[in-house]
Amino acid sequence: MQDKCHPLLEPLVPVVKLLGAMLGKDCEILLHDVSKEAPFIVAIENGEVTGRDEKSRMTDLGYFLMTNPEAESVDFLANYPSEAENGKPLRSGVALIRDGNRELIGFLCINCDMTQGQVLKDMGEFLTTLHPLSFSDLQVERFSRVNDISAEEILESVRRNLGKPLNYLSRSERMQCIEKLEEQGFFNLKGAIRMLARKMGKSRYTLYADLRAFHSGKKLTDGPIND
Repeated sequence: MQDKCHPLLEPLVPVVKLLGAMLGKDCEILLHDVSKEAPFIVAIENGEVTGRDEKSRMTDLGYFLMTNPEAESVDFLANYPSEAENGKPLRSGVALIRDGNRELIGFLCINCDMTQGQVLKDMGEFLTTLHPLSFSDLQVERFSRVNDISAEEILESVRRNLGKPLNYLSRSERMQCIEKLEEQGFFNLKGAIRMLARKMGKSRYTLYADLRAFHSGKKLTDGPIND
């Protein structure tokens, strides 16, 4: 400390050191004493973020907060944009420290270099930007386990044969579909009913009922459907 600081600011010196160590080299932590005629820096950690040291002068915002009536009711400012001398973008915050009479005595400042954060943000946007498929019958590609590949192939083959999406089948067409799937051993494959229910937009209970009807040889015709 280059000068004797205000006694209420002394306990904050270890806080500056703690925050500097915890937040890392991309965050400058700085404690100003503004209780005297000439403000000065009491403590600073990671000053390379802005290129400052304990002899550096107060910023324009600092002088504004010290002298402008608009700042009299301000206790802190958080996450406002700032800029280092070299043009590096920063995210900043300042707490205005007052004594028992609400007289301004100090600033506790945090200035974080956003360079790394911007890189991560840009990378995140790139890695999560999607261009959905625009085919009428296919908007999402789904990958199946190796055991389910033949089931998907069988189902797609039957769908092409029927000439329409499976969720648009009438009840009689659904029974035709079940018949064709049964002929190809579809229902012997693991997860077949679950997959068919998803493709048809029907419940598994409905499809089990259709399978029982198919195996019993009943003829199902179009009409009111209670599924």
